[in-house]
Amino acid sequence: MTTTDETVHDSPAADVIDISTRWRELDARFGKARKRAGDDDPALLVDRGSALVLTAPHGTKHYRAGAMKAADLHTGSLTLLAGEVAQVSAVVSAGARAEWDTWDERDDAFARHLRDLREPARMLIDIHGMGDHHGPDFCLGTGPRPGPLEQLAVEALRAELDNFEVAVDAPFDARPHYTVTSLAQRHLGLAGLQIEVAARWRSPRDDATAPAVTALSRALTTVEERLREAA
Repeated sequence: MTTTDETVHDSPAADVIDISTRWRELDARFGKARKRAGDDDPALLVDRGSALVLTAPHGTKHYRAGAMKAADLHTGSLTLLAGEVAQVSAVVSAGARAEWDTWDERDDAFARHLRDLREPARMLIDIHGMGDHHGPDFCLGTGPRPGPLEQLAVEALRAELDNFEVAVDAPFDARPHYTVTSLAQRHLGLAGLQIEVAARWRSPRDDATAPAVTALSRALTTVEERLREAA
């Protein structure tokens, strides 16, 4: 199977335009990348040389634990947007059509980008989408082997997102073997954290989502700063 990659470059006007407008632009870009994917397993890479790297594995239909799952809608473009605002690196899957069960057997562009990460990368934060019925606005999953950097990130995110309901490890703890958080902590020697974002905050067409997206992006800026300070 042929695997393709795409490197995403920032818009020079990203710092002066409305965040909702920029999200719609990135959502359209992500849609085009997905259509170009065909039967491959591409990934979009934005390398900003940051300590924090955002990931989005479920922006399209995808295999998880050997089964095909529906997309976490708009998490791909949300991750690109948050990375741009926070000025941190991002790796976003635009395909993930190959069946896999464990990380040892996964060898698509998304997985290779994560395995190829080098300093100054210290932590992966994996963006997912959850249904509104779960309750919280955000859920932070600390994974199977959380350590000091995970605690640092949780504290920073809860402080910066104090206007929103933020849960930790319930209903999602990111401990299963197939999560990116598990990959980071068990196999890559990196810290890892999962953020589930409620559906009500994940529509680029709804300007009412802008406060939550802005708050999350700024919170991720704080996490990046704390990671640098802790180095």
